[in-house]
Amino acid sequence: RISNDLDNLEGASSFIQKYLSGFYDILFSTFLQKLPPPYSLVVGSSVSIFSVYTFISTASLIRPMGEQAKMQLTQDLADFELVTDQFMTRAGGNVSTKALRTVGNGKPYAELRAVRQMLFWTGLEDKGKAATTIAKTLAREVWVRDVRPSTICHYLFSFAPDLLSSPHHWKRLKVEEYVGTLVSLDGDIEEGESLDWMTIMACCDSFKQRESAQSSFLGANSEGMEGDARIAAILMALGPELLQRRRS
Repeated sequence: RISNDLDNLEGASSFIQKYLSGFYDILFSTFLQKLPPPYSLVVGSSVSIFSVYTFISTASLIRPMGEQAKMQLTQDLADFELVTDQFMTRAGGNVSTKALRTVGNGKPYAELRAVRQMLFWTGLEDKGKAATTIAKTLAREVWVRDVRPSTICHYLFSFAPDLLSSPHHWKRLKVEEYVGTLVSLDGDIEEGESLDWMTIMACCDSFKQRESAQSSFLGANSEGMEGDARIAAILMALGPELLQRRRS
């Protein structure tokens, strides 16, 4: 349900209010409450990590991303943080109180907060700026260090022409299926990041071929395509830098 609703965020009520506000209460009372507190805390931490990464990965694939959708998603991210933080507090019981900000070494929480800044990045406004310059400037944004490369790259796809296929479309997968390749059930994300980058490179290579074919066929008329044609070049310049930072 999350992918279907996020694809139609504009004009929709809060996804968190509609589907998730009571979900974690049910999850806690049905399963975690029956476990000894130490085990409940471990399970609760795993659920929270998986939930945060899955929600963000799904949201980053929204395309296009209008201003109303950005505002709605910003509110959803804040609501989601509150819900999962309360869930973690209850999972700890009387033995240990563990806030969301400490789960997974704080990385899921940090990304949840940083994505709100990412949504209002304005680096594409100067239409005359070169793709490599934009990539370098974007890589220096403070919030970038807390966001997975896949999240940033997928968000950039929302500005691209239709000729640049989204990763899940290129793989012919539903959004939820593709997100499942990015985030494992235990919350591991490293393998998914490497696989995603290979898919993004394939998308960009396919775009170059399609763009060349369209230019040959339409000539000057091809310049009127919707979307920012620099996105593929930005992705190819930005991706390796982000992945290198992650490995170092």
